[in-house]
Amino acid sequence: VTNQSDKDGQLPKIKALDATVQGAFGDISRSLEDTLVASEAAAARAEAELAAWEAENDAKAGEKNRFKVAAGQAASAVAAARMAKEGHARAISKEGEARAKDCPSDLLKLVEQLRSGTDRQQEEAAAALAVLAANNDNQVAIAMAGGIAPLV
Repeated sequence: VTNQSDKDGQLPKIKALDATVQGAFGDISRSLEDTLVASEAAAARAEAELAAWEAENDAKAGEKNRFKVAAGQAASAVAAARMAKEGHARAISKEGEARAKDCPSDLLKLVEQLRSGTDRQQEEAAAALAVLAANNDNQVAIAMAGGIAPLV
């Protein structure tokens, strides 16, 4: 934001966008954590059932044993949940910002203008991003391009 009229008009929109994006990322983080906790609990139950079956039958379960299969599936679900959680954490970290493959090149150019353009280029880029941010689909893309920090 480079002048007072931009600050008065655009800063509230930018802050609202930031709150929306942060809220969405927080919701996703909580959902991924809930999924991980649930899958870990299911894996623990499956392992306990397998151990109980093996103890009751005084034998190791074969690969096709339903308890062994269930334990393997539960372990796979835990691994997938961990990978999803880690992937999300990487995506929202500073290292995950502004990846060209994830963001339209025009959007990346606007963010670059915000960071290093002339005063006029920064004003124009901020105005263009404000227009784009009116569309909910564009809000996450702007955040992923690293466009929030230079606006605030």
